[in-house]
Amino acid sequence: MDLVEQLVSCSENLLNVLQYSEDERDKQVEKVEQLLAEREWIIARLKEESRKNLNQHPKARKIVEMEQEIQKGIRHLYEDIKIDLKKWNEKKRLRQFYMNTFANVETYDGRFYDKRK
Repeated sequence: MDLVEQLVSCSENLLNVLQYSEDERDKQVEKVEQLLAEREWIIARLKEESRKNLNQHPKARKIVEMEQEIQKGIRHLYEDIKIDLKKWNEKKRLRQFYMNTFANVETYDGRFYDKRK
């Protein structure tokens, strides 16, 4: 299998992982990182070859199309993680507020100020 076919295969695997959201996001992110590292290695080896041969390869167009879909999938995964992190921080803030309800309240309860001179 030549490098272009390896790149197509790896890209297809990455698209499958990105399209089908797993219940455990940690495993999905780990798999995405692994496949991205593999793609990076293949692309580095392809850059060593001449670009002329790559443009003439019949699967070059498919790789470009898949790259756009991969970018969308990674962006979607990033946004999901960002939303979950925001929700988690909000829950953390609310939990701290309920645990220490009067921490931010400035009152003068129990104090008597005499206005007479």
